[in-house]
Amino acid sequence: MAWHALRLGLAIGLAVLVGCGGPSNVGSVTGKVTLDGQPLADAVVTFSPTKEGGSSGVGKTDAGGNYVLSYYAGVSGAEIGENKVSITTITQGKERVAMEYNSKTKLKAEVKAGKNVFDWDLKGGGAIYTPEPAGLPSGKKKR
Repeated sequence: MAWHALRLGLAIGLAVLVGCGGPSNVGSVTGKVTLDGQPLADAVVTFSPTKEGGSSGVGKTDAGGNYVLSYYAGVSGAEIGENKVSITTITQGKERVAMEYNSKTKLKAEVKAGKNVFDWDLKGGGAIYTPEPAGLPSGKKKR
């Protein structure tokens, strides 16, 4: 009798774990990023919740400009609700994306429960963020 109770308990516990599928405050997010109509490879895409205390979802574009966000280890997506979206290539050494898409982003997305697809067709031109060289005071240029 005890063996049957243990098996039933394990089966119910497993069903609950399998049914969860991840946190209830996260929706899966995928999409494609293009710059002037061409796929933007090696760009970092970040969705940051506009509400306080939220965690960001981050992904990197492949050669075709496609991305999948990761929320944390083993969980894909971004928090449900309004998110500021930042797209940057600065991690590759030189920024190719205007500040209006990263450091001064105007991009937003409303993430919903379930699957979300957000494609971004960025336009070239505009001011590009260039960080100060490390170790130099602000405003000083290396000679």
